[in-house]
Amino acid sequence: MSAPSRARAPRLFDLPSDVKKLLTIDTFKGNVSTDDFMEKISADLVERMNEYSGAAAFDPKPFIRTFENVLDELVQLRTRVQEQCDELENSTQIVEHQYKKDIADMQSAFEDVYRSYDSLESRIGEVGNTAIRIGEQLETIDKQRSRASESRDIIEYFMEFQEGNSERLSLLCEGGDEGQLKGAIICRRLNAVAKEVDTHVKARIGIEQFCESFEKEMLEDFDRAYKEGDPRVMAHRAKVLFEFNGGASCVQMYVNQHEFFISNKKIEEMEELRRSEDNLDLSNPNIPPPEVDTSLVKLYDDIRITVRKEANIISAVFPQPATVMQVFLQRVFAQSIQNHVELLLSRAQRYSHLAYLRTLASTHAETKRLVDNLKFYCDKEAKLTDAADATGLLTSASPEEALDRCMNDLFVPYTEADRYLEREKLALNELFGRIIAEFLNYMQERKKNSARNQSVLTRTLNQISASTSGAMLYPGSLPTDQPASPSSTNPFERGYDGGGAISAENGSRSGNGGVVGASDSGNLVTVDDDGFKLLSRDAIMRMLNIHTEAIVRCMELSDAQDLPTSIRFLYSVLLDFIGTKYLDIALDDIIEELGSKAEPDTSCFPVVATTTKVIQLMQKHFQTAVLPLVVGAPSVHRNILTSKNKFMSALENKANDVLRKELTSITAWLKELLLLQKRNDFRPRDEDVIMMSMGTQPCVQIVDFVTRIYRAACKSLQGKNLETFLFNIGQKLHLMLLDHFKKFYVTPTGGLLVSKDISKYEEVIQMFKIPALNDLFEMLRQLGNIFLVKPEILRSILSEGYLARLDPSMLYPYLEKRVDFKSAKLDRILGVVDENAANATPADSKSQRRSLFVNDNTVLKEMRKNYNKDFLNQEYIAAFKSS
Repeated sequence: MSAPSRARAPRLFDLPSDVKKLLTIDTFKGNVSTDDFMEKISADLVERMNEYSGAAAFDPKPFIRTFENVLDELVQLRTRVQEQCDELENSTQIVEHQYKKDIADMQSAFEDVYRSYDSLESRIGEVGNTAIRIGEQLETIDKQRSRASESRDIIEYFMEFQEGNSERLSLLCEGGDEGQLKGAIICRRLNAVAKEVDTHVKARIGIEQFCESFEKEMLEDFDRAYKEGDPRVMAHRAKVLFEFNGGASCVQMYVNQHEFFISNKKIEEMEELRRSEDNLDLSNPNIPPPEVDTSLVKLYDDIRITVRKEANIISAVFPQPATVMQVFLQRVFAQSIQNHVELLLSRAQRYSHLAYLRTLASTHAETKRLVDNLKFYCDKEAKLTDAADATGLLTSASPEEALDRCMNDLFVPYTEADRYLEREKLALNELFGRIIAEFLNYMQERKKNSARNQSVLTRTLNQISASTSGAMLYPGSLPTDQPASPSSTNPFERGYDGGGAISAENGSRSGNGGVVGASDSGNLVTVDDDGFKLLSRDAIMRMLNIHTEAIVRCMELSDAQDLPTSIRFLYSVLLDFIGTKYLDIALDDIIEELGSKAEPDTSCFPVVATTTKVIQLMQKHFQTAVLPLVVGAPSVHRNILTSKNKFMSALENKANDVLRKELTSITAWLKELLLLQKRNDFRPRDEDVIMMSMGTQPCVQIVDFVTRIYRAACKSLQGKNLETFLFNIGQKLHLMLLDHFKKFYVTPTGGLLVSKDISKYEEVIQMFKIPALNDLFEMLRQLGNIFLVKPEILRSILSEGYLARLDPSMLYPYLEKRVDFKSAKLDRILGVVDENAANATPADSKSQRRSLFVNDNTVLKEMRKNYNKDFLNQEYIAAFKSS
């Protein structure tokens, strides 16, 4: 809407020209500053005011008049602008209405066009379908016409042969390359007709003779071109023969006459290979598997060169190159590779199962690499693919499929069913058996003069003997008058430097003058002072390496889906030898031996340490070599994990049984040694004190025995196992000593010997470095002081240290063993009386249990004040009560 206009009053004063120029629409376009606008319209007035001075310097009237005039002009300007906006809006609405109308009209027109196009498309589709049907009908009619024409020609040719005339077909075949190709097709068809028509014998015979002559001529031309190296003629003759009979005769001629199969050099190489000997390292499990046989590598290199060369020739000559290459590759595998592989395996089989398996695995891996190379040559370089065969006479697999089939056919006789795994089991039984047999023979020899049962050893040796090579004789199994052959090929009969039992320490002297841990044979080492022998660490590592190599071969020769099951089978063989045929026998022998000797020896410790280390090695071997291959098969993984855990748990339990029985034997022997204590050892004469200055005889023997046990245990046990074992020894010795010192009367001089013995016991126990045992024997040392001090000092002794924490009634049995107990009236000094003894009659005094009553004297009050119920005091009290 336009703003209301006012009547324009006559102006007394007109605006300056520069102000009028500002009152236009252009001035207010964009960003306009009001202050700037006011300054511009009043700039002239300000200049004129500056010319005056004094009180009348500023006159507002000119400003008012100017502002009023400007305001009037601005109002008029706004009115004009509003009118223009209204006009523009009206024009825009009219144009917009017209535009919408035009759009609606155009949309209707477009819809009409779309409908016209849809109708046209439908009509074109109908015409196209009609044209296709017409074309198919024309094609069918043309085929029928061609077939009729060809049939007519075949009938005419057939009738000519029936009449004995073949000149027209001969002229056709002699009419150049195109004539030969047509003649080949006609001959093929005539031959097919002749085989189905039995009445026209003359025509059939004539056709067969002509076809034979034609094929022979083509083959002769192909052979001539092949010898002359003319690929163009070869390609044409091959195409003719492929049209004639599928090209089988042409392909066979090409393959049979190839230099690779008839070379005299190849024949000489095979004869030389038959006469050569195999690499002896193949039968030695102590070295890594040798490389692939050089003759096989050379053969495969020649095959790569030949196939790469022939792939280009075949693709250029034959119309179906993939078929020809398939025949060529089959001939290569059947004649060259298979004969060579069979020769290598038969030669290796004469040496050992290991040599056979190593040869089989290396041959398989090398053949797989050859197949991959040949696939690349045929597919990527030569691009051997068969052209479409319109006749339908030729169907063939691709060279890749043919190579895979040849590879499978080559190794199926050696890997199908359980043939490979049975071979692997025989090899492992043979190799593991040679190592374990040395230990079993040693154990059997060790038991010859013993009444202990040898049936397990004998049965195990018989099993190993049946599974190993008949030419292998175990050490010790030869008659004494028959020395071992110096040319023996047994790799396990050699000595190995640095061999030692897993738990043995090098440098320890053996009882027979040898060095404990020194290698006695290829696989056995002496592990203790009694000459007990175990398999060396190198022998165990060789067994694990042999098993690892078997796993690698299994990965190469087993199918992916059968691999977890095969790995489980091989792992069961390792568990059987390491567990049942080695460690179980060693542990059972130790357990049996511990119960047959009065003084326990230290041979059990190396066996336990060996068991622990073997378990650790087996666990590491399982995680590294076995687990990654079976984790993808949950059922097999679960079964093999159960077998492994059962194996390790059984060995751990049996090792614990050995240690428990050893501890029992040690305890019994300590008791035997304490029984050697004489009644008067602690009531000695003066000369006896000098003789026993180092301690009494039982003490010296116990210290030596415990020291020997400690050193043997430290070599074999570690961590908590060692600490628990030593703590049990120290605790049992402490209990026995508490009871031991109740049995002997002690003189003041004998108190020195008691103190000396206890000091020796404490010194040997301190080697254990177990704080709890140190506290127990410190208390025992303080207890020994009550035999040493004068009666008047007893009060201070009993009120200090560990003794102050004990009930005085527990100390009474020791105090009464002092020879001056009655003379010094120690019971009165301590306020301890035997109440029952005083009231009992002489007849039953010996059968009464001693009941002690403690008076409230000064010493006991001080002892009670220091007495508390902490854990350590309870342990001491329990020790005294049990003693």
